[in-house]
Amino acid sequence: MDAHLVWDTWRLILTRDNLVGALEPTSDFESLGLLPIEATILADYASTRAATLQTIFMYRSGLVRNALSALQLAPLSSRLLHTSSMDVGEVARDFTESIGYRDDGPNLWRLAAAFVEYLVRQPEFAGEIQQDALAMDAVAITLVRRLGERPLTSGPDTAISLAPYPETQQYLASDAVTVTSTRFDLTPWLRNPLMFDSEAKLARVESHWLIYLPSADALPTHCGVSARAARIFTRLAVSKTASQLAAELDLTVSDVLKEIDSLNELGAIAGEAALIPLPL
Repeated sequence: MDAHLVWDTWRLILTRDNLVGALEPTSDFESLGLLPIEATILADYASTRAATLQTIFMYRSGLVRNALSALQLAPLSSRLLHTSSMDVGEVARDFTESIGYRDDGPNLWRLAAAFVEYLVRQPEFAGEIQQDALAMDAVAITLVRRLGERPLTSGPDTAISLAPYPETQQYLASDAVTVTSTRFDLTPWLRNPLMFDSEAKLARVESHWLIYLPSADALPTHCGVSARAARIFTRLAVSKTASQLAAELDLTVSDVLKEIDSLNELGAIAGEAALIPLPL
């Protein structure tokens, strides 16, 4: 019998609950929509039902452990789950079922993204503060995954040192930095993402955050910025001069340069001459 076909059929069994439920020697496997050869393979596994079910249990338990490990890459989301009234293990099992028992292997950031997306849809986390926190993690994960898919041309250590900044200098947002906004001030949670009090009240204040990677092996870091700085950073997805920014945002060039100076100190922007490849 072709080994690839056996393997593919076994993977099918691992991911389909109706096949697992039909693991009885007397089952009509072809009625489950299987090809005759697949039905023969399933019948063979059904002949050792106890061992087969144990293997399936171990496989799915491993997926649950992987999911919870991946969620640690999203510390706000992980803390919300572990301090909620929900059964953490049951949530993780339901999540792995919702993605078809997919095995992402070492792609933990992909798995973390899917888990956070799953939590966003849960009634337990429908509150605005919880949604803000989950969205913050989702943005950070998107940044990391984006950086993993293409070379980094500018990062936090490419800050430029031009003082005073000439109005004709072109500025560009760093590849390793992104910006997001929340309806609440998440500072108390971000200061201690592993131990924050999820029941504590947070100030309802529109807040703006830069999220960046200080190094290739570090988790994303958050930094609060002004609304004006966030607007400027967003506009710098395409390189612009301070004069262009001032005209677009109805600001003075002086105000723009002040914000550019602040963003530059954070390593959030780079001059054209600073765009060099970085190891990440």
